[in-house]
Amino acid sequence: MSNRIELTLTPSLQVGILAVLPWMLLLAFVLIAALAGKVWLLVAAPIALGGAALEYRASGLLLGGRSVNGLLIDQGEMYARFEDHRQVQVLPLASSRIWSGLALLKLRPAGTRFQSYTTILLAPSPGRPGNVSAEDFRRLRVWLRLGRSGQPST
Repeated sequence: MSNRIELTLTPSLQVGILAVLPWMLLLAFVLIAALAGKVWLLVAAPIALGGAALEYRASGLLLGGRSVNGLLIDQGEMYARFEDHRQVQVLPLASSRIWSGLALLKLRPAGTRFQSYTTILLAPSPGRPGNVSAEDFRRLRVWLRLGRSGQPST
């Protein structure tokens, strides 16, 4: 499977909403705990709102230095493209999750151990736009599941 796969991500409201869900759950917990008498937990509310805003900007609007704007697979290697046109070789981690129309990818730059990028891919379906094309998403899914079988898993 050495075919070239090129995915260009587009800004998406739906992806932004998916990205902020964990932060909104944290905010809901903080508010419920504050109503139950733990008012001091309200200091975490601005942190949750700030995290949600940053995540929406990075994943939904595709803005910022750590925002992955595209993926390229060439000669069995995966590369992430960024807003400033940098291209970094990455390895998809085992903590990535792939479903039929949604992929939550955790990507680690080759040669590093602690840095990683998270990207959300949403394929379009009837009545719902996505942030990648359906055909490219399908090809990426096949490559992630089958095409890397000879490579060591991380």
